[in-house]
Amino acid sequence: MKILIFTSLLLVFINSIYPCNICGGGTNDIAVLALDGKALFNIGFSRESFSGIWDKNRNWYKNDFSQNQYKITLGTAFRFTRQLQCALSVPVIFNHTSAANLKQHGVGLGDLTMMGRFEIFHEFQPKKKKKKIDIDKKLPHLAITGGFNFPTGRSEETAENDVDVTSSGFFSSIVGLSVTKSIIRQRFQIIGDLSWQHSFRKKYERYFGEPVSYNYSKQPGEKINYSVTFNYVFNNWHALSFSVTGFWQGKYKINHKSINNSEMQSIGLVVSYTYYPSVPFRITSSVKLTPRTNNLGLNSQTSDLFGINLTYYIARN
Repeated sequence: MKILIFTSLLLVFINSIYPCNICGGGTNDIAVLALDGKALFNIGFSRESFSGIWDKNRNWYKNDFSQNQYKITLGTAFRFTRQLQCALSVPVIFNHTSAANLKQHGVGLGDLTMMGRFEIFHEFQPKKKKKKIDIDKKLPHLAITGGFNFPTGRSEETAENDVDVTSSGFFSSIVGLSVTKSIIRQRFQIIGDLSWQHSFRKKYERYFGEPVSYNYSKQPGEKINYSVTFNYVFNNWHALSFSVTGFWQGKYKINHKSINNSEMQSIGLVVSYTYYPSVPFRITSSVKLTPRTNNLGLNSQTSDLFGINLTYYIARN
């Protein structure tokens, strides 16, 4: 039975989320290696269509113009030891809008993300029991996750208009936990991920290309990202996963003062299918849907997303 690899995307000031597809991983903006993996290389493409927005009263409104984002993401991961692995991803973003009297196309780098995982427990590992070696069936796969998000693209400080914005503009740190528990060994897993994201205050010298002659700083609120994924492996060639994923973010601060009604919240549903044409290669397609109804979000956009990831996996010797 092949070991699955999770390739997914974390909510780091973006609305797209990819689900997991492997043992021992979760909703991060990086690929995650299984225990037998040495390295992997990944390229992904996604198209996200923004359909509407939840306002401060949790009411949902449909957009009266089209807004799409296309993304090509390059990623890699490397396992240093049995417990430690790190990964890196960087997207190239293409924005398009049909809004009247505005520039309609923009392109640029997104935020570069560096993540690490320290794996405390692994599932189904040998243990000594009454002078003999047995397989532990109780411990889950448990990992501490952490990393940084670097605003490498154009933000509202350097862009000249909305469609040119491809980066959050904020440096942020991330720390969290990832838990995987197999219900049926090598067949059915439940994966839970929880992370806390802290964005650092940014002082603006320019805003949409214009010089700022007064003191102006902004800081997003503390952000909690979460996901629960159900992953089923049919055989050596096919796997399917279903995820519920979302975030909650606290109030923005402008010049150190909290802004009322600026909290954000969103939830999404993701279905992902993985095909394994050969041992080192896998193809994952994903669909994300955001519920278009009142009371399920707050001050955030709703969108539908289709993505495909190609992953080449290098096993440990």
